[in-house]
Amino acid sequence: MQTSDIKKQFNSCVDNYDAGRRHFIPCFDDYYETGVNLLSFVVKDCKAILDLGAGTGLLTKYLYAKFPRAHFTLVDVAEKMLDVAKVRFQGKPNFTYKIADYSAAFPDDDFDLIVSALSIHHLSEAEKFALYSLVFKKLPKDGVLMNLDQFNADSPAMSEACNQFWLDYIQHSDISKEEFDRWVSRKALDQENSISNTLTMLRRIGFRSADCVYQYPKFGVIIAVK
Repeated sequence: MQTSDIKKQFNSCVDNYDAGRRHFIPCFDDYYETGVNLLSFVVKDCKAILDLGAGTGLLTKYLYAKFPRAHFTLVDVAEKMLDVAKVRFQGKPNFTYKIADYSAAFPDDDFDLIVSALSIHHLSEAEKFALYSLVFKKLPKDGVLMNLDQFNADSPAMSEACNQFWLDYIQHSDISKEEFDRWVSRKALDQENSISNTLTMLRRIGFRSADCVYQYPKFGVIIAVK
């Protein structure tokens, strides 16, 4: 992971990050809600949840509504993003925050559910495989991984079409030039792969099931069960 660059980019956009999500994610509500709602039928016993690249705690907000008794560990390299999460969940005792590059320093605790949103695409292919392998080892039998991320299509032509579709959506939102320029800088750090490559990787590692449960051009939700 390009840790220093990612930290700089996300610390710099923290003030407008949550408010601007709908400018960048055309399927925002379905994207966050579909996978989380499905987890209610997939996760058998959820006592501890780890959010990798948790940022401001946006994904965890949805998870907390489903699993309010679970203990949540939020990990992110950008400390200012986690500061927002701390305010969001202020007064709730079942939260732990760790400033770390999760691809280099993975938490030692045990977790029933490990999640991530719009973060793992910053890793190289080798780093993705190493991370998913570690997640597999950390999860118990029937433990679950859920990754909400942005992906390439399988063909270069369709990847280009999806990227143009996304760009057109963003440019026709009411985004400011400053926000758009920041997005361009963040996007330069992306190392996307495809959904099919990700599913193959997860099955190769040993997950007994790995499925894409939601897809909207660039955006996908993958759930894998050990």
